[in-house]
Amino acid sequence: MFEYLKGTIEYKKGDYVALDVNNIGYKVNISLRTYDEVKKGDIVKFYIYNYIKEDSYKLIGFLHERDRKAFELLLGVKGIGMSLALSVMSTFDADTLGTIIASGDYKTLKRVPKLGEKKAQQVILDLKGKFKKLGNLFDQDNEIVNIFAIEDELYEALESLGYSKKEIESLVSKEEIMSFKTLEEAIKTVLRKVKY
Repeated sequence: MFEYLKGTIEYKKGDYVALDVNNIGYKVNISLRTYDEVKKGDIVKFYIYNYIKEDSYKLIGFLHERDRKAFELLLGVKGIGMSLALSVMSTFDADTLGTIIASGDYKTLKRVPKLGEKKAQQVILDLKGKFKKLGNLFDQDNEIVNIFAIEDELYEALESLGYSKKEIESLVSKEEIMSFKTLEEAIKTVLRKVKY
């Protein structure tokens, strides 16, 4: 199982890239949005979703952890498989998807190829509460607070200070991260715990 892979893109082909990590080539499936963002020779870090079904094992890569989380949530919706979930992520990023789901805008969501109106409504029905907790939250002034971005940046900041992912998880819970309004507040809170 892989949490992430960091390496050089050797080539792009269709719906995947060949990623060279220490002279080992990994086939990483990606969304069309990601395909357009990367090019041969780029050094990239993909957050990996390990897709295992029967005798099939695929690595699905995302440039942002929040997009991987959105993909995971989509897979939990009845009738949404890997291909359709990737099609959704090819059309919208996690933040836009969260806004669409929060507002119940199935007409925009059904623009995704092969999704259709019924499945778009099912996605909104199943994920509205989950995206409220994990994605875009509104503060008292109705400003969007991007929890996904805060979590990504918090982990990156603490990892740069030498903390491992396991150490970070022991210092701050998902619930705490969802309560932070800014990255600065999150970092100060965690570092305060370290001191004591």
